Amino acid sequence: MSLEEKKQTDGQVNGVSPVSSGGREQMIIFTVGEQRYCIPILSIKEIREFEDPTYLPHCPAYVEGAINIRGNIVTVVNLANYLGTAPQADNERRVVIIIEDGASRATCGLLVDSVIGITEIALDEIQPISVDGGAAELSGLVSIGEYVIRILRLDTVLSRLLGDQAVSTAAG
Repeated sequence: MSLEEKKQTDGQVNGVSPVSSGGREQMIIFTVGEQRYCIPILSIKEIREFEDPTYLPHCPAYVEGAINIRGNIVTVVNLANYLGTAPQADNERRVVIIIEDGASRATCGLLVDSVIGITEIALDEIQPISVDGGAAELSGLVSIGEYVIRILRLDTVLSRLLGDQAVSTAAG
């Protein structure tokens, strides 16, 4: 059962409600290289094992290619290449996180090194960061245990990956 089917069936993932009251949100934590990132679980359609995508000529270096998911062609982006981070070498745990922009319904696959798990983050614990420092892809940072987790800004990432026009077209 895909993550999307699980959310539709009972509104829960691993027995936890995706969004809780009190300004908390369920996030999935994953690694890209040696760094940890998270995104809201409600943006995720499913998580798939990595499969070799079909090559797409003349695309940026971070585009791995395209895969067919139940008749839908989805572009797969190597998030390590996109973010300028070295991926983990010889990693057999790589997965593709299929994300969907809520407003535009644009879909994209993010190739990550591994998924760590699901956590609930208090929204008031998120520390803002300056986009002047080149962090437009991040909406903030949060400390979880001994780690500082980067919160990926999916609307920015999707518009850069798919182009503003593709996201606008999908919305219309």
